[in-house]
Amino acid sequence: MSKFIVRAALLAALPFLITRGSAQEPAPDVAGEAFSVSGIEVDYYADTSEEAREAAFRAAPRQAWPRLWARLTGDSVEDAPSMSDAALSAMIDAIVIEDERFGNGRYIATLGVSFDRQRAGRRLPAGARVLQSEPMLLIPVLSEAGALSTFDPESEWYQAWREGPGGRGVVDYIIPSGSAEDRIVLNGWQATRGNRRLWRSAFGRYGADNVLTAEARILRTYPGGPITGTFTGRYGPDARPLGSFTLTASSPGEYLDMLGTAVNRINAMYVQALEEGMLETEEALRVNLAALNMPAVEIDDGFEGLGSINVSVPTPDATSWERIESALGSMPGVENFTLTSFAIGGMTRIELRYSGSEDELRGALSRRGLFLAGGPGNYRLAQGG
Repeated sequence: MSKFIVRAALLAALPFLITRGSAQEPAPDVAGEAFSVSGIEVDYYADTSEEAREAAFRAAPRQAWPRLWARLTGDSVEDAPSMSDAALSAMIDAIVIEDERFGNGRYIATLGVSFDRQRAGRRLPAGARVLQSEPMLLIPVLSEAGALSTFDPESEWYQAWREGPGGRGVVDYIIPSGSAEDRIVLNGWQATRGNRRLWRSAFGRYGADNVLTAEARILRTYPGGPITGTFTGRYGPDARPLGSFTLTASSPGEYLDMLGTAVNRINAMYVQALEEGMLETEEALRVNLAALNMPAVEIDDGFEGLGSINVSVPTPDATSWERIESALGSMPGVENFTLTSFAIGGMTRIELRYSGSEDELRGALSRRGLFLAGGPGNYRLAQGG
């Protein structure tokens, strides 16, 4: 179902406007904004579905305000000051309908509340913060008919994330462009594999501090029939689950709307996890992401150290890179090595900082089955030799 928005200024006339259907217009992407709260579950009964819907719209801000307070102050939701419905209504910019079902006097929905930044800001204490995550690499894994895909340009799940929360919300998503290299480095297999060495390499390549995996498992009953999707939000290099839910599109025409709803709900999971401090980056994953402009190495042993050199490394597959990374990580004298480009099936480039001489580096590599060819400006590292 498409996401819609109801402006707070229209809430006073809500029953009339619902009846006419003119209170709804396509919503901007506000679900992930710093002063917005999404994923509010409501279930109300009344004499009519319209009255139940109106009650839900008036109740949603009561749930949203404590969550916004906790996010921006760092306190618990219980510490949020109580507010009257009138005061809450004065701070609200919009109510977002993320998903809804109604009939026979009942209204069930997932709603979002977008607060006006200035009006809500006046209710917050001095020093309140706007929560913002570290850069998060987002991998949209699609499983359908026994096949896994991530950044396939034809993947509608990937496109739903490209059109979804983006980088404007509290979660700073990094969504690769979908090149052939992206599909090789970050395939469905890698997304659920807890190999820290490969994740450090990927983080260095994309400028990320952590990884989020949005998984969609799609089941089509028959051509033209209902489509069921099971969606799971995961985080970290071990793909730990945050939650899972199932949605159904009654026909292919509703499929894209279903994916859009799933994106919003998984984004809400990530925002909540961030609020609860769950999206922290492992310190070990930061180690090899040092800045490239490190000061020159000072050597006082009577000779000039090699310092920093750029090296090209053929990496035909992930295993070859794992071996090279392991060898460099265990070598005495290697102070740091940082990826400047990464290409499984091609040529990877690294900046290597070594405290000894060039001959010592060649010897140390040779003892590990690696061969350093070329010279300044054209170093190449190969297996064997």
